[in-house]
Amino acid sequence: MRMRDVGAEAGHLIRLAGELHDLGLDSVVRLPPHHEPSMEISLADDTATGPAMARMRITATRRRRTWMFAWGRGRRRRVLATAPDAARRIAAAVHATRTAHAAQRAVAAEAAQVARAAKSLPDAGDVQIAHTAQAVPGVRVFWRAR
Repeated sequence: MRMRDVGAEAGHLIRLAGELHDLGLDSVVRLPPHHEPSMEISLADDTATGPAMARMRITATRRRRTWMFAWGRGRRRRVLATAPDAARRIAAAVHATRTAHAAQRAVAAEAAQVARAAKSLPDAGDVQIAHTAQAVPGVRVFWRAR
């Protein structure tokens, strides 16, 4: 079993938090006892509406003699901690994930709106609704009542 260098992990995460702050991203560095230090970035666009549920978790890991930031599984979700553009690449990943979450929320809201509209329809005959107001471009939701 390898001993953890918590001080080095925390140092890399704190430096990254400062660089992300300069890029306009809010982050929290967590140093829990007996667990891996990590940084969390809220994926909600506006936290004033309530607590953010979705967060991106970034850790500093050491691969042999190289420190890396990782925010998921896979090689594309890692960047060298010493890379000059590490914060910029992580910020781009956060913005892409925020966009994907916003699209998912829009589709879910649209589906709920269509379901509410379908409940008020009579059961007589087949009725199709193509509701596209406030939908994600290119997405059409159909409801067939029987």
